Amino acid sequence: MIQARKRGHRASGVSWKGIVAMAAAVGVKSKYLARFGYMSAEMGTTFSFYMISSFLSVFYTDAVGLTPMVVSTLMLVVRVIDAVAAPIMGGIIDGTRSKYGRARPWLLWGLPFLVLLSILTFSDFDFSGAGKVMYAYVTYIGLEFAYTLIDTSKAALVNTITADGDERVILNSWRSAGAAIVNIVLSAVTMPIILFLGNDSGAYQITNMIYIIVCVPLILCSFLFCKETVVNVNVFDKPVRFSESLGSLVKNPMLLLLVVSSTLGTAASLTRVGTQVYYYQHSLQRPDLAGTIMVVYQVGQFLVPFVVPALIKVAGKKMSMIIANLLDGGALLVLFLLGPDANPILVVIGSFFVGFFAMTALIMFSATSDCVEYGYYRNGKRMPGASVGVMAMSIKLGLAVGGSLGLFLLGLFGYHQGVVVDEAMRENINFVVNAVPAILTFLCVLPLIPYKLTNKRMKEINAKNAEADAILASRNVGVD
Repeated sequence: MIQARKRGHRASGVSWKGIVAMAAAVGVKSKYLARFGYMSAEMGTTFSFYMISSFLSVFYTDAVGLTPMVVSTLMLVVRVIDAVAAPIMGGIIDGTRSKYGRARPWLLWGLPFLVLLSILTFSDFDFSGAGKVMYAYVTYIGLEFAYTLIDTSKAALVNTITADGDERVILNSWRSAGAAIVNIVLSAVTMPIILFLGNDSGAYQITNMIYIIVCVPLILCSFLFCKETVVNVNVFDKPVRFSESLGSLVKNPMLLLLVVSSTLGTAASLTRVGTQVYYYQHSLQRPDLAGTIMVVYQVGQFLVPFVVPALIKVAGKKMSMIIANLLDGGALLVLFLLGPDANPILVVIGSFFVGFFAMTALIMFSATSDCVEYGYYRNGKRMPGASVGVMAMSIKLGLAVGGSLGLFLLGLFGYHQGVVVDEAMRENINFVVNAVPAILTFLCVLPLIPYKLTNKRMKEINAKNAEADAILASRNVGVD
């Protein structure tokens, strides 16, 4: 078997000494350039995702003229298809062999498709009713595939930049901070830009085009500045088969628990994000406050990366996720109880805490890296692409549920383009935007109760993995 490994690495023109040198880089902390590069990838994808998550539903219903029921079905179907594709893309990343690494090259290769399909998705051609629906399906499915390809490679990249658990937390904190900065800016300017441009289909198209143009150099910066240093000692053997990649995940129960919690959490977030514009315009009847409330929410999100590293050190990832979900669900419940006629100041304060307590997504990025190491500890293989792909699948499923659930409920309550908004409709919109996400957020806690990867346990696992890497590398050097 050792001879087979030897023949494999020689065929690739790489010596085991070179592999050991790369393995030694595992303990080297990422420099600020890599952190900035990783943050820039998140900033770039945020420019694209912001329009998809916050304005695509409104674009379809209020600009294109599709009904909420049609749009909710569209969101559900497209995102379920995308969810199935996410782990497949993760497996492709694990099997990629290039001079740029495994995850990094897909940032470059997927970017042209993201740009083109984003522009097409926010285009409104003069089709018939059925033609508009068909066009929406084709373009949105393509856009989701392109976005998932880049987003999955970006999420997997943190596991190949460094194997240091603390540095991964820092990288993910920079990533989250970058997203928060962009979201603060976009929350403040997007709605005013759309209103200034006429609040029609053309306004959405122009705004989206501006954002996707800004996205391009940010993702290119990530490709240039982030270098992959973590490789398995058998990285130059034959590529990992997709079935092998996914099969190892079935033996990783901790990752599966995160998947369930992540699906519920994403569904809660997208139920609110996808319907919040209706809340500001029709429930509160204060569209002028939409930008302010969105900015305040993002300010809360901006503070999260500065709090999470310290919180994880004190409480650990498991308890941090449980506490954050309970507090976030409580803040959403308070907003619901305030009602449609709530004091705007209280709504602004409540929105800040909804954003500030939404820490679980960031913590889960680091917890996923723990699950990668746990899988290596149990199964003998690191599968960052497949692991991140499965987590991406959970997010896509959450997007499918959340993106369609809110619109489905609005349609069920009788909302449609041009509807007369009475007091009952205002209450119904408030229920959909605040109470439903609160319930889903509380449910996120249940899968985390049996989760066992505490800080202490991860120190033991990382030590064992380091020993295994060193032993296997030394054996391979010995036969070179």
